[in-house]
Amino acid sequence: MKFKIVIGLVCFLTALNGIEAQKFGHINSALIIQDHPKVAAANLELESFQKLLADSFSIKVKGFEDKYRMFLEQSNSGTLSAVTMQTKQAELKSEQEALATEEQQLQFRLMQKREILLKPILAEIDSYIQAIGKEGKYTMIFDTSVGGGLLFAVESEDLTDMVKSKCMSK
Repeated sequence: MKFKIVIGLVCFLTALNGIEAQKFGHINSALIIQDHPKVAAANLELESFQKLLADSFSIKVKGFEDKYRMFLEQSNSGTLSAVTMQTKQAELKSEQEALATEEQQLQFRLMQKREILLKPILAEIDSYIQAIGKEGKYTMIFDTSVGGGLLFAVESEDLTDMVKSKCMSK
């Protein structure tokens, strides 16, 4: 009987020790990314790329607007036949749809450029989080900026400043 109690106590203490060994931390990745020194340069490059895309696209939009305005003037003056009017309407509609498709493609290209620019920064931040997790013997580190997934966090386990300081020192 004493043997069972001793074995039970050893198992209980071992389980208790395992529970206590778990250590959790949290970060706010949005703040870390926002304050990262390389993000400002990436944002400038992204703005420059966006301006380049927008400038060429706005020339096409202006051309479309001029054609549309001319069509309205001709239509209102009665100088167009019904067949010509339908043909021009179809052409304008087709051009408008092409512009809408191109705008979506430009947005996609901009998103791709953003991902390309941020990928090395995010990899660097991740490496710091991994290192802090291993050095601090954390079981898990949660991100408080992602969709409100963390409902409670002890302030002393906030590792955001620690990750930010590693980013700034590089």
